[in-house]
Amino acid sequence: MDAFLIVGIAEALLIIALILSKKQKGLWDYSLAAYFVLFSINILLSYLEIRNRANGYPIPFIIHTSTPVIFLHGPTLWLYIKSLTAQKFQFKPKYLLHLIPFLAITTLFYFEIYSHPYSQRIAIDSSGGFKNHISYPITLAAVALVSQGYFVWGLLLLRRYNRRIKGFFSSVEHIDLAWLRFLLLSAIVCYALISTLYISDYIMGLLPFNFMQLIGFVLASAYVLLLGFYGLKQGNVFVSGNINIDLDKASTLQVVSTPLEKGEEDFVKRLMSHMKEKKPHCNTELTLTKLSDELAVTPDYLSGILNGRLNMNFFDFVNHYRIEEFKKQCCNPQNSNLTLVSIAYDCGFNSKATFNRVFKKATGITPSEFTKQSQLNETSKKE
Repeated sequence: MDAFLIVGIAEALLIIALILSKKQKGLWDYSLAAYFVLFSINILLSYLEIRNRANGYPIPFIIHTSTPVIFLHGPTLWLYIKSLTAQKFQFKPKYLLHLIPFLAITTLFYFEIYSHPYSQRIAIDSSGGFKNHISYPITLAAVALVSQGYFVWGLLLLRRYNRRIKGFFSSVEHIDLAWLRFLLLSAIVCYALISTLYISDYIMGLLPFNFMQLIGFVLASAYVLLLGFYGLKQGNVFVSGNINIDLDKASTLQVVSTPLEKGEEDFVKRLMSHMKEKKPHCNTELTLTKLSDELAVTPDYLSGILNGRLNMNFFDFVNHYRIEEFKKQCCNPQNSNLTLVSIAYDCGFNSKATFNRVFKKATGITPSEFTKQSQLNETSKKE
């Protein structure tokens, strides 16, 4: 099974080469490449440690060198997600604080393992005596807590990112980084299982350390390869989306409870009239900038009215009109030969999944349930 580790290293190196060969690269690409560099180093060290134990320790200086590197995975993954989801990301010196767990574990390992002569290090490893050192349970707990902490942190960054983009885009299914959310959730489960295996073995002595190490890195290899597959083609919406508004500011606007001023009231009436007559929501590519251009106002002003006065982000506002348009078109006898999805597409939705989710959230029922209710109502009226 350790051949899977070699395959994992080769595939990681290939992904690194593909990332660095991209014509237009950003910090998120370099962060992802750095993640794969660390991962390939980690797997290589793990593979050498396994082979080392199996062949009488021909290279004793690598004993237990793979473990501290694990603590660099979380910070690098965090940097990738942060640089991908922040509108104006800049590296700050305070981010170096993420290295503290790695430095702490490395220091602990130095006094517990690395500072000893090779003969003693070999004896400790071959007998499994390292499990009796204080560093072992501390490391197990630290790996579990730090890894899971960064996965959860990544999910929080993604949630914040989705709030941002909904302030500018009316359709987000291709830019919402759902694949990354799925990978983080999967990683939480996989790493929880791996940590449980290690902790259970520490308490009850179930399996050889070599086997657990191998299983752990094989599972991690599968996760990382998926990250590379999707991350390789992932762009940055803040670079390519021509976003000319501070989305952080827009997403944190407080709702103003005072009555609308005369100018604001006139604009809201004009906005409602424009949505009803021109139906810009039927454009699947509608953005805050496009709508503000049609209304001859700045994106900041339109965003301020939606978020601060109407208590709706741009995404919810536009999709409200799409839902109302769908209801209207669905009840039109001329559309009886059309499917619900085709009607939804005509109303501005460009994804069946998004349409179903948004409709259910807004109405409490599914589109098909709404259609049945509408048909029953029409039948009862005729009777």
